[in-house]
Amino acid sequence: MIKTQQDELKTVSLFAGGGGLELGFSASGYTILSSTDIDYHSCQTLDLNAGRRPYYNPTLVIQEDITQLKADALLSPCMLQAGEVDMLIGGPPCQAFSIFGQRKGLDDVRGNLIWDYLRMVREIKPYVFLFENVEGLMTIHNGELYEQLQTALALDGEYTISAHCYNMADYGIPQFRKRVFFIGTKNGIELPEMSPTHGSSIEQKPYMTVADALEAMPVPNPDGILPNHVGRNHSQRIIDRYQNLEFGERDPKTRINKLNPSRPSYTIIVGSNKGGGKGHVHPYDPREVTPRESARIQTFPDWWEFYGKGRHVIRQVGNAVPPLFAALLAEYIKEHIFGIQSKQSYGDLIDILELNFLRTENDHQGLLQS
Repeated sequence: MIKTQQDELKTVSLFAGGGGLELGFSASGYTILSSTDIDYHSCQTLDLNAGRRPYYNPTLVIQEDITQLKADALLSPCMLQAGEVDMLIGGPPCQAFSIFGQRKGLDDVRGNLIWDYLRMVREIKPYVFLFENVEGLMTIHNGELYEQLQTALALDGEYTISAHCYNMADYGIPQFRKRVFFIGTKNGIELPEMSPTHGSSIEQKPYMTVADALEAMPVPNPDGILPNHVGRNHSQRIIDRYQNLEFGERDPKTRINKLNPSRPSYTIIVGSNKGGGKGHVHPYDPREVTPRESARIQTFPDWWEFYGKGRHVIRQVGNAVPPLFAALLAEYIKEHIFGIQSKQSYGDLIDILELNFLRTENDHQGLLQS
């Protein structure tokens, strides 16, 4: 399917969460027509941000359990039929496959949501689909699930499947975070792996760092200009422990690390419905980073507001695909699969998403210390 820059890339989003994939694909020019997630707070976040920028204005947001959802509920209100969607995006909950969890895989009810994603592919019949999950998916059950999933996603040869594991830091995201992306296409094209752009070699740009992400952040304040920039109240005992940590050192009680300002962040910890999600320790202040600071590490722009408080926000932030990486991958798919050649650069996407703190001219001196 050859498209032009003027053609609308009609997109449907499953397991939308806090909107990382949606925001990135929208910034790349895809049109999000309908979205769904089971989580009330995530759906409120999508509605809250709809229309804040001209390129992000989803037509329909449905809060629903995907096991009870039919494709027609996402298609009919947008005047779409099966086979008319250009792009289907989404990643089922990853805790069942995460190296940080118990790795129950298909024995976990969340793991079985993979097959509901597959059912929606069958019903929607998109031209291209993206399935995102954690790196642990590749090794659980001795790799059998990974192979089984690739075979299942092909739908008896209807789709050609490309699967690649990316570390976000290698593409200008200020966070070490590995994720697997399956891309299915109807045109038989295999999507080659993207080449890393950032790293430690001479040919690559330097990693984006914690200092870049936290550039010119104000002191946390619930009444400040930045939404979701509210920290936890720590006891003096915790403050003293955090104060004495070296960069990169793990606190023995909370089991989170003190961020090194000159390196990308550790992976954001999500937690569960009962809590447990938290930021890492701020590089200079004896406290955990706020959800807004974690959102910056995830490359969410400051204008993107998360609905809810506490664990509801950090779960949305931590579960998301970094929007900047999503936009880079969306551009790559646009070029290699849809044939649109006017590719937007890393710098262009920073401008569109308004991630000015990632501009390379930052000298790291704006990182405020309270």
